[in-house]
Amino acid sequence: MDMLDRPTMIRVLGERLEQLQQQGNSDVLRLGKELERTPDDAELWFELGLAHNQTGLQYLDIAAQRAQLEYLEEHPEEEVPELPEVDATAVQGMFDRALAAFDRVLELAPEFYGVQCQRGIALSNMQRYEEAEQCYLRALEEDEEDFTAASYLAMVYRDMGRDELADRYQRMAEELNGSV
Repeated sequence: MDMLDRPTMIRVLGERLEQLQQQGNSDVLRLGKELERTPDDAELWFELGLAHNQTGLQYLDIAAQRAQLEYLEEHPEEEVPELPEVDATAVQGMFDRALAAFDRVLELAPEFYGVQCQRGIALSNMQRYEEAEQCYLRALEEDEEDFTAASYLAMVYRDMGRDELADRYQRMAEELNGSV
């Protein structure tokens, strides 16, 4: 298969970004159709929240790739100094839709396992660290052995500059996961 030239790749990646922003990924589209038939299915809403989170992360990854290619197009003799900054405002709606889906899960099934941790991930992706912290703490209240919630909480504390708490929860996550 022939490689696409850089300008064509930049254009293709831009089209994919627009598609993700307007429609979401294939899972978002599929789950949306399923929810039209069964709008009170908490499991489908949970999966939709996961799909919106994934779409946001895909968007950020593709946007970074495109920014690198654009940099190389403008500076062909240089290496990209580091991963270019990506405008996170474009992806805000994707994470907002993830939160809305997770909130719907909580309306339908307040004790749904894992939803607090996933809400925390969406909030972390939006850099709303204090709210994410509360979600991870609730997840640990619901299941004190949830090593993923402890691990994500450690990352949030690290992002917040609270290294002692980050270290504490990272140790907890490792112990709960049996990797210590």
